Amino acid sequence: MKLNDQIAVITGGGSGMGAGAARVLAAKGVKTCLLGRRPQVLENTAAKVGGSAFRCDVSDPEALDTVFDAIEDRIGTPRILVHAAANGSMPPLLIGRGEASSKEALREIIETNVLGTLYANQVFAERLSRIERMKDGLRGLIINVSSIGALDGVVGSSYVTSKAAVNGLCLSLARELSGYGIRVMTIAPGGIDTPMFREGANEATYDLIASTVPALERVGTPREFGELVRHVCENDYLNGSIIRLDGGMRIPFVRNVGKDTAGLEQAD
Repeated sequence: MKLNDQIAVITGGGSGMGAGAARVLAAKGVKTCLLGRRPQVLENTAAKVGGSAFRCDVSDPEALDTVFDAIEDRIGTPRILVHAAANGSMPPLLIGRGEASSKEALREIIETNVLGTLYANQVFAERLSRIERMKDGLRGLIINVSSIGALDGVVGSSYVTSKAAVNGLCLSLARELSGYGIRVMTIAPGGIDTPMFREGANEATYDLIASTVPALERVGTPREFGELVRHVCENDYLNGSIIRLDGGMRIPFVRNVGKDTAGLEQAD
């Protein structure tokens, strides 16, 4: 796909990996539409990249419909979706000496990370399927964001479940949407230096992740995520696959992986 003058929707686009993708794509001439729940953060990032900000909670399908209608009316039909919005909380099922963790917290994670992904993919693909194909026969692509935690079994089962669902969606949806000329890819980042990552990890976890990245011994950057997004957009033969962006690290088994799991204790 040639990126100049294309339209991209980036959920979670106000900060972190979403903002990193917005900066890289905007530099290639892409018109970026940033979605998120924090208007001021969105507007600040949109102003920096020359994009547009739209307040939206991806777990609300009606809000997504309204926002995508507004994007079509004001800017045009987007051919790129980068779905980076996520709930990064990692509560375990049991805490302390066997008490059940908050079921409301579990529900919120699934609603944002699983249903939000399905809703965003659906509303984007529905509109994309109506416009003309490009010269190469394709219409556009979806890039969902997972996590290596879903592949390496990080402690935080509710979050892992949600991201494993995103992984499972990848090849299935690529096949499902193939008749419409829509590619589907998933990026599974490791430790990327974002506000969400820093808020969710304690200092020991941050240092552990950085030190276990072979050769580099550091976490990744939002720009490195954005550069991978750009390449996936430009390389049409990438389809139906999950790409790890982790510097070669594999998550070791440790009980206390972050602030949400700090209360874990050894079972009797």
